Amino acid sequence: MRHDGGRDRQACPDTECGFVHFGDFSIGCSGVVLRELDGEVRALLIQRGQAPYAGTWQLPGGYAEHDELLAAAVEREVREEAAVTARFRDVVGFRHMVVGPSTNVYIICRLDYVAGEPASDGVETAAAGFYSLAEMDAMDGVQGISKWGIRHALSTPPGSGLSVDENGSDNRWQMFGLADVDPTHWRG
Repeated sequence: MRHDGGRDRQACPDTECGFVHFGDFSIGCSGVVLRELDGEVRALLIQRGQAPYAGTWQLPGGYAEHDELLAAAVEREVREEAAVTARFRDVVGFRHMVVGPSTNVYIICRLDYVAGEPASDGVETAAAGFYSLAEMDAMDGVQGISKWGIRHALSTPPGSGLSVDENGSDNRWQMFGLADVDPTHWRG
């Protein structure tokens, strides 16, 4: 243990090494994919096929791999879990949670529907489909955080969340920011 940053942390005993363990972290992501069907806007949901929470309904998503950019990760997860192709638009919200010795950031993204009909993968997912909010309210087991993300995506214009700044990003990192920023809000 070594005192670093105002607290005791696990660290390499070799002072030449300099390694300090700052904890275990994961980044989860999910995609709100909206599509108009029969004159009504519906959101893509998957039904979990595995524990934990098997049988519940949620936004398609999962973990970003250690070598994967967020926008690519959420597009991949939507494609893998629901057989739908969608493109990253913006971030509508995120949750930070501390669980035991690790911490997780779960980022809810808005994606634009491109193609495909929802289908389960038969392993991670038991079912997939586009549902209206009214249908979700009548379904058992729709996760609250998924409804929260869908409601935020429906109540804000596309691109109003944190978007990728194409001028400040490359294939190794992405910078996210608000696209419609009015600097007069900060002036007195």
